[in-house]
Amino acid sequence: MRKRLGLVLSACILGVSGSATAARPAQQNAALGLIARVSGGQIGDASASEGSTVYSGDSLSTNDNGSMLVRVGAMSLELQNSTAVHIYRTPYGAIAELNRGTVLYTTPGGAQNLIIVVSDIRVTPDLSNADAGRVSLDDPCDATVYTQKGQATVVVGSENRVVEQGKAYRVRALNEINYRKYLSPDDSDYHNYHEHVTCPAAYDMAKGKLPVAGGKSAFLLIAAGTTGVATGILIWKALESPDHP
Repeated sequence: MRKRLGLVLSACILGVSGSATAARPAQQNAALGLIARVSGGQIGDASASEGSTVYSGDSLSTNDNGSMLVRVGAMSLELQNSTAVHIYRTPYGAIAELNRGTVLYTTPGGAQNLIIVVSDIRVTPDLSNADAGRVSLDDPCDATVYTQKGQATVVVGSENRVVEQGKAYRVRALNEINYRKYLSPDDSDYHNYHEHVTCPAAYDMAKGKLPVAGGKSAFLLIAAGTTGVATGILIWKALESPDHP
């Protein structure tokens, strides 16, 4: 009788453990959004098509001539050609880690937000306004952040900068990230699954000089005011909804 009771208890414990294990991937792989437009794009290793569901943790990518527009509620993320991201559900909306290439984003303002992480740089659009902009990974240690509408806060290490409307900054990362496993940058175990490779000291990128002493700002203003207006107009049109009046 005692032996049978032990077997029953063991089975119950295994059942509960199995249920918890099954529930965890289901939560991680919750539906996040959908693909509104795509050409030459993939979800993981499979070809992506319009209307495909995007799940938390999905790897999205485009080929050399591709593009992909992802809708997450009222927010959007557009992958340009030769771009790859991992995207995750969060309590505030979504977070996307840019692994290569360029993304365009729009956020409506309010409670939901779409945060973009590139190397150890974090770009957070302002919640108080509708925002639109572009983030590019130029190389493993350098990114460009451009705000077409609204503004975004960019953080790297202990330094942060508000990128105001119409401005673009080249941002120097502190570390290049080498991944062993992809996790949400908001996950408590995130830093346990990748390695940091220290980037050289900030460059005088405007003049192409050799590395300068540590402590130089990681931010270099490369466009402001009317500079790059033509590019901005093209970005904004690309970010508009296909059914926009």
